[in-house]
Amino acid sequence: MSEIFKPDCPRVFTTPPQTDFLKLLAETLKAEFGATPESLARVTILTPTRRAGRALAAAFSSLANSAEATLLPLIRPIGDVDADDPPFEPGELATIAPPAINPVRRTFELARLILAKDAAQGGTMATAEAIALAGPLSQLIDDIWTEETGDVSALGETIRALLPDHLKESADFITIVMAAWPLRLAELGMSDPAQRRSALLSALADRWREDPPPGPVIAAGSTGSIPAAADLMAAIAHMPQGAVVLPGLDRDMDDKAWAALEDDDQHPQQAMQAFLKKIDLPRSKVANWPGHAADNQGAARQRILAESLRPAEETSDWLSRIDEIESGWGAGFLDAGFKGLSILEAPTPEVEARAIALAVRETLETPGKTAMVVTPDRGIADRVLAAMRGYGVALDDSAGRPLSQTPAGSFLRLILDAAADPGATQPLAALWASPFFALGLSRGKARQRFDAIDIALRGARPGRSFASISARLEAAGDKALMDQLTGHLSRLAGETRPVADWARLQAETGEALAADDMRAGAERLWINEDGEAAATLIRELITESEILPDLTLRDYAELFDTLARARPVRPRGEVHPRLRLLGPIEARLLSADRVILAGLNEGIWPAGLGIDPWMSRGMRAEAGLPPREKRLGLAAHDFAQLACAPEAMLTRSVKQDGAPAVASRWLWRLKTLARGALGEDAGKVLSPATDYLALARALDHTPDPVAVTEPRPCPPVSVRPKTLSVTEIRNWIRDPYTIYARRILGLRPQDDLDQNALPSTRGTAIHKAFELFLKNTGPGPLPEHALHDLMKLGRDAAIEAGMDEAELVPDMIRFERLARWFLDWEAARRARDIRPIGLEKRAEWQVAGTDFTLRGRADRLDDRPDNRIDILDYKTGRTPSATATAAGFEPQTPLEAAMLRDGAFEGIDPAEPGDLLYIKLSGGREAGTEVKINDSGREPKSTEDFVVQYEDILRRLIERYSKESTPYLAQVFPQFENEWGDYDRLSRRAEWSSAEDSDGGPA
Repeated sequence: MSEIFKPDCPRVFTTPPQTDFLKLLAETLKAEFGATPESLARVTILTPTRRAGRALAAAFSSLANSAEATLLPLIRPIGDVDADDPPFEPGELATIAPPAINPVRRTFELARLILAKDAAQGGTMATAEAIALAGPLSQLIDDIWTEETGDVSALGETIRALLPDHLKESADFITIVMAAWPLRLAELGMSDPAQRRSALLSALADRWREDPPPGPVIAAGSTGSIPAAADLMAAIAHMPQGAVVLPGLDRDMDDKAWAALEDDDQHPQQAMQAFLKKIDLPRSKVANWPGHAADNQGAARQRILAESLRPAEETSDWLSRIDEIESGWGAGFLDAGFKGLSILEAPTPEVEARAIALAVRETLETPGKTAMVVTPDRGIADRVLAAMRGYGVALDDSAGRPLSQTPAGSFLRLILDAAADPGATQPLAALWASPFFALGLSRGKARQRFDAIDIALRGARPGRSFASISARLEAAGDKALMDQLTGHLSRLAGETRPVADWARLQAETGEALAADDMRAGAERLWINEDGEAAATLIRELITESEILPDLTLRDYAELFDTLARARPVRPRGEVHPRLRLLGPIEARLLSADRVILAGLNEGIWPAGLGIDPWMSRGMRAEAGLPPREKRLGLAAHDFAQLACAPEAMLTRSVKQDGAPAVASRWLWRLKTLARGALGEDAGKVLSPATDYLALARALDHTPDPVAVTEPRPCPPVSVRPKTLSVTEIRNWIRDPYTIYARRILGLRPQDDLDQNALPSTRGTAIHKAFELFLKNTGPGPLPEHALHDLMKLGRDAAIEAGMDEAELVPDMIRFERLARWFLDWEAARRARDIRPIGLEKRAEWQVAGTDFTLRGRADRLDDRPDNRIDILDYKTGRTPSATATAAGFEPQTPLEAAMLRDGAFEGIDPAEPGDLLYIKLSGGREAGTEVKINDSGREPKSTEDFVVQYEDILRRLIERYSKESTPYLAQVFPQFENEWGDYDRLSRRAEWSSAEDSDGGPA
């Protein structure tokens, strides 16, 4: 008789967690039943996951004598048995287990119920919100079917009376759902996935009890946490040729702690204890799986992990347990268990990932050595993948990425974003940056042409329609190409449509935009793993969504994004055969020479339970459902199994998202036990043999930076400007580098796309409104309707300047305050017979004795009764002070006065300048202020004094910069070093200046 079937029924085995479970299972079964090439085909093996089943098949194939053609056993996942696959015959259980409903269809059906509930309560829930709530509701329904509760009628009036109102509504709704949902499934001819699984497993258990299969049946690696699976395992354990192999059963735990497991949902052994209790088998009757070789180090590691995860109420005697273990197993037993076990605590997740990548890369230096990184943290996984790509190594990534983060998924979402916001340029720019976007051109040509469109569209938002974008491109830009793009996007216009119609239009638009000069869009978009996943989602939206209400485009976009974020896309392609990156569930039963458990912080591993929107803890207990903490016990079992690897490294980051993180409870317990067993040497013993953190820091190390010196460009005289504007003279005085960058290098700052109105934009609009008002009003008293006229001009000027008409209300409120002040101020000046004679007047002035021309434009020139002309400059931002002007730093109005004196302004004869006035226009509490520069300040100067002073400054600048040896320096005056300019990044000013970034300048 086979060694496996010698023990009496129920027949249960275990394998220590440090063994290669699948390899040992394959070797034993091959030795027992593989006498001929076809004999293994009689064996049926049930594994916990499909990945474990594939790995087991690979383990059979890798056996030493596998060069012979051999039929493999029938390997099936116990949690995903199909009624049309062996061990069932096709159609055998069709009446017991109708087909499982498509997960997307179920989500839509439950969302419809949630929307109906919300509408009955007078709510206005969006469909995407209902879809998000349908996920937890689906999980709850699965829990009910998994635990075979069947309904929630147990939620009686006693507990309902104790619930808050929102949970009473949830209880009522769930009761209705569990009554109506089975009827809806019957109408569809479908069943819930968990309901189907439980029905199939129960039917298979009943059939095997009555008529066991003729060949051996092995249930390997499952803990029996699913009741129907435990029932099937019990049936197998009682079969003449059946056996159950539990993973890592702790047969050495003391009886007191073992008894305490019944009330400890978070313990890794509880599920197996419950299974043994179900089949009435004492733990002492569980034998080691045949072929297992004793391993003192592995046994010690198992004991360490088991003791560190003892039930909470049994940890008070840890020190006495350590003594008992040492006396029972021998001195140095625990020391052997800590060998090969290390803990790495990195300062940040980035450093943690780099250290992990180094450890994985180091594995490849030993021929044949394998490594496995296991983490539920997608952030850590992505960082490890990126770091390994830097080494030229691709990892087998089991979790994949959400469809929404793949090129195909994001491209389809960007289409919806661009179509939902016509007139906005940022969504369009994101769309044409996608690698799928081509619009019938080669990808390179499309990028080239749309890069030019990008530049032409920069600035304020063109408007609220695609036509406004085309209008922006009339003067400069590829209007025809933009019309082609917006024509496709315009197909997605409309108030509401059925979801299926939106999905068809989305797919058709995607194909049209993805087509290039060589291939149709479908040939580019729906290929590779992300394209296939996107096509599947679109297909499901078309075929399964008829029960959803009609949606707007924005609501459909949210629906698509919600579904795409929940759909993983697993990469295909060449990966390194000795390295794997897995989630804890995918890693079950798998092994490697080096196992790295990453992300061991509370809330990550174990994951936080979150908030159940449908049921409280008390409601679950009343309904006969296990507490959600049961999942923590399963996670703890995964952790304990993996941490028993011969070489295991446990990692975490001290900070998460910039805030201190709390170490995983399992890691904290392990460290506490290590301090009790090893004393002060615990930290040293648990440190990795290689200092991966130091290596990670070394990779990031850069030599001490060489001090950057201030730039001192000295371009040839021939390229130095011979003409500047009055406003540029201010930069020439304070920041000559700006003149160099703008006028000699020809660099211009680029506006953002859909740029919000800048202060300069508002200033331009106000200037224009005042100019037109004064031109229309003419001389004489102001008309009675002056405020109405000025408000209309202000609004029109704001829209013309590019400000968003839909967002003008706050600006117009401020402008009304400003307009009232301005009209009062204007009326007072007219009463003194001071009237404007020049508005936005241009001037060109040849500086005598030089070849330099000064250009300028005065906002306003006012004629006075004494024949002098005031020079006025409107300021919507900072207003220059008389002190700064007197110090020689504010040249605008003094130089305009010099130009006026010499008759440089068009249409105005030479005249004596009067007052130099800045009109501060804020629209705030102090709506406006007149600031007089001449004859004011601590050291008053007349207008003539200012003219002489600034004419002399200008001549000295002209003379100085006519020499090639004169450099264009940046911020030459320390008192202005905290004023940041457009070209400070070009000059690398932050690297050589001592100025602090106190106002948002470059850091």
